Amino acid sequence: MAEAVTVLGSELRRMDSRHTIRPYDIRISLPLGYAAGPDAGWPFNDTPEKWPVVYVLDGNQYDAMATGMIRPMAWCGGTTDAIVVGIGYPESDDPIESFREYFTRRDYDLTPVRDEAVEQAMEQAHGRPTPNGGAGRFLRFLSAELIPMIERDYRADPARRILAGHSYGGLFGLFALFEAPDLFDALILGSPTLTYGERFMFQQEERFAKAHRRLPVEVYLFVGELEEGPDDTTLTDTLRMAALLQGRNYEGFSLVKHVFADQSHCEVAAAGFQWGLRQALKA
Repeated sequence: MAEAVTVLGSELRRMDSRHTIRPYDIRISLPLGYAAGPDAGWPFNDTPEKWPVVYVLDGNQYDAMATGMIRPMAWCGGTTDAIVVGIGYPESDDPIESFREYFTRRDYDLTPVRDEAVEQAMEQAHGRPTPNGGAGRFLRFLSAELIPMIERDYRADPARRILAGHSYGGLFGLFALFEAPDLFDALILGSPTLTYGERFMFQQEERFAKAHRRLPVEVYLFVGELEEGPDDTTLTDTLRMAALLQGRNYEGFSLVKHVFADQSHCEVAAAGFQWGLRQALKA
């Protein structure tokens, strides 16, 4: 009889948020050397007292991938291992139904304002109500519920919080950057959906710039070369956002951008996450 596959050194915790009034499956993958003793050999020697934490949006898709990237990279010493926290949604035994459920649930959590046209299109495509515009509530879930739990129950370094997201996850990451600039120390953001909500994020960026001179965050922003066409402006929008942020000359701010050659929207997430994690987790 076949058994379910799990990620080595990981655990699953269910959280019912009081801010979004929704359940989440939080997948926590600990470094393999998390419990190593002082006499452990390579690669578990010289382990830190506290570990960086990578919070991965769309955890159903990306948390195991991120864990599988971080662990072997750290073996060579250029980067550190990390606690990976995948923020996902409950799944059933039906993979198609599970996909549709988490793919539509993310619309609410990761989008900053309501977009009725997107809402209607998603409902028609997936046959279920798909509300959007709940990023403010989801951000409060992260800041007031999830992060405090992680830093209470695990040896997590509060000075090394990293958020990773792609597509709507990249959109939410920018929202978090402007709404809670002190929450994360580094953001790995790919192919943000900047057309969303009549390009709301450009409006939010402008408002933030008028009120702030300091932004002590590292941003690693990536996009695919093929994300441009008659109906797709992701490449140019991402580069425009990068130029705006770099041109503000915020105190304490750094941004590194990368365009991945011959990569489409769906293909670039893996390459971009590996690139961003390599920089954000430098030893």
